[in-house]
Amino acid sequence: MPQNLFAACRNNGGQLTVKRVRLDANVQQAVEAIFADQEGEFRQGVTSEVPFDGSWTPDEDEFLTIDVPVEAQVFADAINANAMAVADINTAAFAGEGIKALFTGVSANGATKVLVQRFTSQQVLERRFALLQQGNAFRRLTEPAFTLDSSLACIIEGGKIKFKSQQKLRSIINMVDIYRAATDQEVQTFAGHASLEVTDVAGFIAVTNQVSRKLIHAITNNGTLDAHTPADIQAAAQLTNLAITVQNGKIVMPSAHAEIKALLQFLNESRYSGPLSGQPYVTNSQRPA
Repeated sequence: MPQNLFAACRNNGGQLTVKRVRLDANVQQAVEAIFADQEGEFRQGVTSEVPFDGSWTPDEDEFLTIDVPVEAQVFADAINANAMAVADINTAAFAGEGIKALFTGVSANGATKVLVQRFTSQQVLERRFALLQQGNAFRRLTEPAFTLDSSLACIIEGGKIKFKSQQKLRSIINMVDIYRAATDQEVQTFAGHASLEVTDVAGFIAVTNQVSRKLIHAITNNGTLDAHTPADIQAAAQLTNLAITVQNGKIVMPSAHAEIKALLQFLNESRYSGPLSGQPYVTNSQRPA
C-alpha cells in the first residue's frame, strides 16, 4: 500500500491540522524511498532512549523521548485514516497553508509508525529566486513548489515521540506543557522561600524571563534551597568565582537580570569551575554522569 504524504499545518487559531499532499505515482515512490533512507540515517547508531526533561542534548547513540501530547495525535490519526477523507492541501496557495511538518508512515498489526520532517518557509521555492531548466536555458520558477528536508525531525511510534533536536521538535508541536517555565505564582512562591531575601517581589517577577523561570522551576523541583543552607551555598559559589551576599541568614537576591540569572544558574548546578583550570563555566546540561 502506498504511503501518503501529509502536511501538518498550524492554522490562524493555533490548532494543528493535517492535510494531504497529493503526488503522482512516480513522485510517491521517490518520496517513500527518501523517507525510508532518512529513517535509516536517523536510527543509525542509536542504542538507547532517554526520557526528555528539558535538560540536555542527547549523545549520538541516543533518542530523547516524550509521550505523544494530545495535539500530536493528529499525526497517527492521519496515517490510520482513509486518506481520501483527509482534505487536500491548497496547491495554489501552498505558501499560505502554515505548514510546520511533512510526514508519512505505515500502520501494521495494530502498530503505527510516523516519519516526520520539519518544514520551514525556506523550503517554499516560489518565495525564493529559484531557477528551473527549460531547454538549454533556465527560467525563473514562479509556480508553487517546495523541497523536502534533508533529515527527519522525529519518529512517532509506540506512544512516544523520538527525537534528537529540541529546536526542531518545538517548531512542529507545542511543548509548553513539556518544557515549561514557572508561572508568576511559582516565582512569587520561590521568592518567599525562607532562605531568600527578595526585597521587591513584584520587580523580581517582572524581570524574570523565560530562561530564568525555567531555572526557578528546576530549582524548586530539585529542592536545592531546602537541602543546603545559605552559608553552604555562599561558600560553594565562591569556588566558581560567584559572589553571593548573605544577610540575616538569607541569600540576598540581586535586582539586575544578569546577576539574578547567574545566581539561578548556580542554584541549578549549571555553573561550575573547571577541575584543572579553575575557570568558571556555565552549562545547559544537568545530565548525571
